[in-house]
Amino acid sequence: MMRKLILTCLSLFAAFSAFTQDEKKAAHLDSMISAVNIPGIQLIYTSNHRQEIYNLGVIDKGSAQKVTSHTIFEAASLSKSVFTYAVLRLADRGIISLDTPLLHYAANYERFDPTNPAYQKITARMVLRHTTGLPNWGDAAGAKLLFPPDSCFSYSGEGFLFLQKTVEKITGKTLNEIAQAEVFGPLQMNNSSYQWTDKFDTVAAFGNSPDEIKMHSVQNAAYSLLTNAHDYAIFLRALVSGTGLKPETHQMMLAEQTSANWFGHPYTEATGHIAWGLGVGLQENEKGTAIWHWGDNGNFKAFYILFPARHESLVYFTHSNKGLFIAPEVVDLFLGKQTTWAIRWIGEGYDAPYAIKAFRSLLVKRGFGQAPEILNGLKKKNRAFSLSEHDLNEFGFILMQQDKKNDAVEIFKLNAALNAASGNAYDSLAEAYEGTGNTILAIQNFKRCLELTPKNDYAAGQLKKLTGQ
Repeated sequence: MMRKLILTCLSLFAAFSAFTQDEKKAAHLDSMISAVNIPGIQLIYTSNHRQEIYNLGVIDKGSAQKVTSHTIFEAASLSKSVFTYAVLRLADRGIISLDTPLLHYAANYERFDPTNPAYQKITARMVLRHTTGLPNWGDAAGAKLLFPPDSCFSYSGEGFLFLQKTVEKITGKTLNEIAQAEVFGPLQMNNSSYQWTDKFDTVAAFGNSPDEIKMHSVQNAAYSLLTNAHDYAIFLRALVSGTGLKPETHQMMLAEQTSANWFGHPYTEATGHIAWGLGVGLQENEKGTAIWHWGDNGNFKAFYILFPARHESLVYFTHSNKGLFIAPEVVDLFLGKQTTWAIRWIGEGYDAPYAIKAFRSLLVKRGFGQAPEILNGLKKKNRAFSLSEHDLNEFGFILMQQDKKNDAVEIFKLNAALNAASGNAYDSLAEAYEGTGNTILAIQNFKRCLELTPKNDYAAGQLKKLTGQ
């Protein structure tokens, strides 16, 4: 069992030193985002009463609009931690009980099967620690239970939506009104909202077209928070200190509520280092206990981690599908070299980011055509050096995104040579050849992919398109 977190209250709004930016860190951070084709990043690192603020790059690929401290990003699942805080404040005042079945308040819920009595067992506590039995998201027909409530961990946005609808019914307020009263207002998070507001028109990282505004018009506790690093850093200070919560509630939130042995996911080395509190992940590594969460709304990725005992935290936002690839290196840069089990647990990024970094550095110097020789040289220097099929595949597609298609071909060729029984390796190589206009080799490799994985519909479709058959 992960040890319980016992935190003493800190002064949330204690004076901070002048905002600073370490130029060496900024250069390193800029190099990181360039390596994985992230157009820009908004990051705040906090240590005791000192903050470092970093706004690098542009809001999106092809945009000339620079990231600033005012830029608004999608927080994605970082929304869940803020909503949890609001719910716990309501629980402290007796407005909702964490252990009363939610259907006691709601009577019924349209996304549940009314003939299944198991739904009647779901409580707010189960939602906040992800043990409801609900899937992450159901479908148009509703949300079927994966397992009996409170018998296992399984991350669920559906659970948070159910709790949101219940709290809205109890209070007679919308999610955003609840968040404003319980979190945004008290903490002076003046640039945060669970839905679009007019003040975002000129500062949103996703633009302000009518379609975008419509997409952000629905309030959802699981993913719709719009905010920036400035506001979220304020929230993290409250999360550390427990501002606005009873001490016992705050301690409960940041203490292990369940293991994170995720239903339907393989048990990995990372699993033993991760647990879940209420609305937050917990991680144990060589640096101690950390509180963390990740956000993933497609091309919007976000991440925060804080070490309560060291009074250190960082939060960052990106507009890139590779936004979480840099998380381990970012953590090392600001919080010291360590194992970021959280990122390994969610399965994002490279398996061995520093190995890829060393490999890439030599490729840039000597040429991508030398990839096999470079890899062999690295292995001779260090017998433990290795690059997984996954990492080479991801590296190749990042090169494709950077329009370095010929370089990508060399990486995919190496991957296929090292993993000759993998249909996916040949599928990727075929895509790269197709991207360079080499139809003959694209067809050849799509065929090889189908020999190894006959049910690969994508490869079959591409082959049909290329051959006209």
